[in-house]
Amino acid sequence: MAKHIKEHLSASFSYLSLTNSTPHGTWTPNTDIYETADSLVIKMEMAGVEKSDLEITLHERLLIVSGHRKDACRQRRCSFRQVEIDYGSFERHIVIPRTVDGNKAKARFRNGFLRIELPKAEHSEHTTVTVAIEPSEPHHA
Repeated sequence: MAKHIKEHLSASFSYLSLTNSTPHGTWTPNTDIYETADSLVIKMEMAGVEKSDLEITLHERLLIVSGHRKDACRQRRCSFRQVEIDYGSFERHIVIPRTVDGNKAKARFRNGFLRIELPKAEHSEHTTVTVAIEPSEPHHA
């Protein structure tokens, strides 16, 4: 019962603030959310995260971005002098404040930033969509 109430309160607050960090993760990526004329854009800072370790799901009006940042040094039992970088799993829930077309959602991952573009729509079907991250463009010298 207490877990249900906690989840309900967490979801309620997320509607007010548009974002919510869940207690399931060990860290939370910094996130910007903004609108353009055509889309809602979510930009997340993810230095050190591999594209293959990310999952993006849009369920109705809830965007869930989850993943894992590995640290090989911790597996080798390094002797740390200072620790400021968070590692491990994360899961970020973002309540989408308007209707979007999840079937046209795009995601790009480049230079340590994940950018998710959700085209605005007048009407939306209640669906669950896994958003694929587009292949990276080759770097030009």
